Amino acid sequence: MNTNPNNVSDARKAPFFSGGEREMVRAPHRFFLQLTRDYGDVVQYRATPEPAFLFNHPEFVKHILVSNGRNYNKETHLNKHMLQAVTGQGLLTSENPLWRKQRRLIQPFFHRSYLANFADLMTTATHEMLARVAGYAAQNAPFDIANEMMTLTLNIVSRALFGYDMDKQAEIIGEAVNTMIEIGKPKRPRFQEALVVLDKIVFELIQQRRERPSPNQNDLLDLLMQARYEDSGEGMSDQQIRDEVMSLLIAGHETTANTLGWLWYLLAQHPAVVEKVGAELDVVLNGRSPTVADFPNLVYCDKVIKESMRLYPSAWSISRHAVADDEIDGYEIPAGAIVAVSPYTLHRHPEFWPEPEAFDPERFTPEQEAARHRYAYIPFGAGARKCIGDQFALMESIIILPMTLQRFHLQLVPDHSIEEHALVTLRARHGILMTATPR
Repeated sequence: MNTNPNNVSDARKAPFFSGGEREMVRAPHRFFLQLTRDYGDVVQYRATPEPAFLFNHPEFVKHILVSNGRNYNKETHLNKHMLQAVTGQGLLTSENPLWRKQRRLIQPFFHRSYLANFADLMTTATHEMLARVAGYAAQNAPFDIANEMMTLTLNIVSRALFGYDMDKQAEIIGEAVNTMIEIGKPKRPRFQEALVVLDKIVFELIQQRRERPSPNQNDLLDLLMQARYEDSGEGMSDQQIRDEVMSLLIAGHETTANTLGWLWYLLAQHPAVVEKVGAELDVVLNGRSPTVADFPNLVYCDKVIKESMRLYPSAWSISRHAVADDEIDGYEIPAGAIVAVSPYTLHRHPEFWPEPEAFDPERFTPEQEAARHRYAYIPFGAGARKCIGDQFALMESIIILPMTLQRFHLQLVPDHSIEEHALVTLRARHGILMTATPR
């Protein structure tokens, strides 16, 4: 497959779909999926004043995000008009040279060896969540597992960022983040009010640390404040720390919570998979909570988590802005165009995923993973801008899944409508109502 950008003059035009504005607003992920089924792996569609293209093949993903990634920046409508309003110039939205400078500074905090320090707080927060579920189970009361996952992952990322300084404010933060994501338009008063609330909390915590540093804190805020640039030896400004905190806060709880919510939805419909997970847990854990040392032995749990992220990738769409003219597989991409790659559609490409809508963790055996195109599966993106917190998120999941299944049998509430809702992330529009029975 030719992705040579050197000869744009002979390039062909991508098939163009005109219309679909209503479908794009209502369910953009399903709209993208229908485009790939109707037009194949390349299609131009109407979304913004600029030309917009959807590419849906691993080779195209490799070209856009990896091999020619420098030609595609994040100066898109979503970044400029929503995410930057929240995260400023943090890792999530900044561009070079600032992005590279910040990534180099922050990357060591997310190495697996360091992340092991957060295992205990993840386990503690999960025990607290399970205590809440036990309360629902005692009353045989339905509860929204998607909301519980939001609360749980917010508690985890808040404690990782701020230690336990944030516990009393976690609910306020969660409401503010939820408001901004649901509204999605920074100019609206409620969005601005929520942002003011978040800014006040974060800047106050930064100021408190400046005034009263604690040698034993050792959370991510402390590490951000102690970090020094190699070239100057200087630390980050309060504003830059705030932007990085916001990036980690937003990305660190919203995406993982959605992944886990959809995971429980899938498992509730596949009792044979739950039984197989349970058998693995009996052998590996024998009733105790998982530790970092157990992760390599939770092989089937890992497959289940990966397959749930295939079907319901929280970051369902990745968009980029073309800096200069390019050519992808013979298709002309003009400078200024918006180029989209959708993990939601890519993970359903029948060439790489037989029976793509089926939930089958065995797709992730070592043999199948080795045989599959490297960029056919991108739940955390790919290339230099791949999510910095991917190992943190996987670590949360491999702790939360076993601990929950050891305690409870979860069932969907009959007749409750489960509807995919593609905002910045892929949520359940009406939540995911479940009941819990102690095991």
